[in-house]
Amino acid sequence: MKLDLSKLVHRLIPFAAIALLVASMGGTWHVAHAAPSATIVEEPERPVKKSAKDLTGKLNLNTATEEQLMMLPTVGPAKAERIVVWRKKNGGFKRTADLRRVKGFGYKTFKRLEPFLDVKGDTTLK
Repeated sequence: MKLDLSKLVHRLIPFAAIALLVASMGGTWHVAHAAPSATIVEEPERPVKKSAKDLTGKLNLNTATEEQLMMLPTVGPAKAERIVVWRKKNGGFKRTADLRRVKGFGYKTFKRLEPFLDVKGDTTLK
């Protein structure tokens, strides 16, 4: 029985690779847990999101707070902050369509929110 050195080397390569991997990890194998155990932290209360069907009234884009803006469908903390920053930077909204100039508010989003938006008067959104 004659041993072919090249066949033997080819058969040993996978075992050598695994041995090198284990050696590089310090000889230990760590199993990752699906979810780390953590202390539950309660988040501050936010205004309840409502669907467009449940909303009534108008929201003044020039005077609304971030919390009031987040009552609108599809508007979360990031979008609400961008509205407030845009409003401060540009001196307020002259018309509701100016909302499209804020990042994240395209045509479809604006059309969905348009019935609830205003640039004058009090915020009466409920």
